Amino acid sequence: MTVTVALRSRGAFTVLGRSTWISGQEVAQFGAFWQSSAADGLLIDLERLRGGALGPVTGGVILGVSRVEADPANRSFAYMIAIESERSGGRGDLERYQVPAAEWAVFSCPGPMPEALVTAERYAFEAWLPASGYRHASAPELEVYLPDDRSGATGVICEFWLPVEGVERGA
Repeated sequence: MTVTVALRSRGAFTVLGRSTWISGQEVAQFGAFWQSSAADGLLIDLERLRGGALGPVTGGVILGVSRVEADPANRSFAYMIAIESERSGGRGDLERYQVPAAEWAVFSCPGPMPEALVTAERYAFEAWLPASGYRHASAPELEVYLPDDRSGATGVICEFWLPVEGVERGA
C-alpha cells in the first residue's frame, strides 16, 4: 500500500458525536465501538444530521476523533465517532467538541480497512514524523472517512490527519 502526505492548514471547527474510552492502541477497541455504534443506530442518526453534506473543513462524511491533545504520547484517550456540525439535535447522548485550528499532515492510503488506516498511521509516526522537521501538536488526531469509492477497487477511503507544528532547530 502506498501512503501519500500533504500539509493543510485549517481553522477550528465543531464536531458532534459520541465518545468512548480507549485503553492503549489495540485496534479491536476501535472496531468494537464502530460496530456497537452501527448496531444502536448512531451512524444512521449522524448521517441524518449531516443531511448529505460533506464536512466543510475535512470533506469527510464521518470522523474518528482521537482526543490525545493533552498528551499525544499517552495512548489511552477518549475516542469519538462524529460529524462536522455546528448544530444541535438528534439523540440525547451526543456531545460536542471543538477541534482547534491546526496545521495537519494528511496521510492517505486507499485500501481495505482497518489495514489501510493502520498503514497510514504507522508511516506517519515511524517514517514521516521523525524526518519531517515537525512534531505532534496539541490537538486531536483525526480519521477522516471520505465519500465511498464506488469503484470497489480500493474500498473505504480514509485519511489520517496528524496535527503538527514545526520543531525549532539548533536549540
